[in-house]
Amino acid sequence: MTADKPLAGKRMLVVEEALKSESGHWFEYVRSVRELNRAAGAETVVVIHREANPQVVAALDAHAMFPWTNWDNIYFHPSPWRRYLGIARHNWRLYRLMRRFLRDHGPFDIVFAPTVVIYHVIGWRMLMASQARRIGRIVLLFRNNAGSYPAGSKQPVFKRSTDILKWALRSFRPLIARRRASLVTDSAKLAFEYQHLCGIAPDVLPSPRIAPPPALGADARPVDAPVVFGCLGPARFEKGIDVTQDAIARYFAAYPDTNARFVIQWNEPIVDADGKPYLPDPAMLADPRVTIIDQPMTSAAYDAAIAATDCMLLPYQRSSYFARISGVAVEAVTAGVPVIYTRDTWCEDLVREVGAGIGVDDGDVGGLAEAIAQMVAHYTDYRAHARARAEQARATHSPHSFTNKLWDLA
Repeated sequence: MTADKPLAGKRMLVVEEALKSESGHWFEYVRSVRELNRAAGAETVVVIHREANPQVVAALDAHAMFPWTNWDNIYFHPSPWRRYLGIARHNWRLYRLMRRFLRDHGPFDIVFAPTVVIYHVIGWRMLMASQARRIGRIVLLFRNNAGSYPAGSKQPVFKRSTDILKWALRSFRPLIARRRASLVTDSAKLAFEYQHLCGIAPDVLPSPRIAPPPALGADARPVDAPVVFGCLGPARFEKGIDVTQDAIARYFAAYPDTNARFVIQWNEPIVDADGKPYLPDPAMLADPRVTIIDQPMTSAAYDAAIAATDCMLLPYQRSSYFARISGVAVEAVTAGVPVIYTRDTWCEDLVREVGAGIGVDDGDVGGLAEAIAQMVAHYTDYRAHARARAEQARATHSPHSFTNKLWDLA
């Protein structure tokens, strides 16, 4: 072990059952975790879904093993009892598959599961009981809400079904006391939510995925250059894609001669709140000022898209993102890019602490159109403020901070 290789001789296992393609942030997150830990000297093994495309398997040197993932809604059923049985079944499936893997490839100093929900917690607890010699420490990252937030409320509300999750989380207390287990989130708001649920305060991990710094000399900018608004990360209804489309249309109607540009990543099907397909507006598709990215993006292409973005457009629904982080927002502030965000969400906290931008009310189409216009009119000022704070954002979400937190180093 050396100062530049503090994890030399250590072995790490990263398990992400849902990872199949470059779409979404699962791939970028896992790739970043692997690279950071390998750079620090740790041998890092990755297990992902059996149907992962060859490019993902090669990039991660991964074991493509999981034949199922709960994120494909394979346990959805109108009957609550059938859904409960699905929880039990998936935990057992996870246990059996990882028990075999640990016997064949262990031991590991640390096992990191970066997207954990109730379908996984019990399985990991059973593995900690049966495979104690093969798992030095387990870190379970909770990135999704366990509760919900009624309009205007900052206190989470939990359904009775979360009693199962509460019981499962509390079962880790003896392991946490012996520093053999850690429950973590990537948001202070989400940590409060889980503490409110189970009485255990999770640690908060910084993001391992940050954008390349602004290029030297990039401050030089033609006066008549268009402001490029990016809506990156696969579009979803909970990310406010409907509000985005309507606001762009309203902005174009109010400013027909604008040379602002919009780039929207829409490379996966979207369903609305009623479960019906939600499609791009034909008028938006026909407008040369709007570019739709409808194919999966490589890491290099995604980084290039971040670098080409002047302002990130993130009108996420408060009900989904009050406590959850946005990896795209982290990438924006670390790249010195201003953000238009939904007020009273985690994104507002991020921008207030280390970024720059404009807040809009949840679901406010008119407010979002006005924010776009304000950003265009005063872009030089917002850009200067965002760039001035980029170094602070990068220090907060540094690779060193992430590995230290993950490995519980001093």
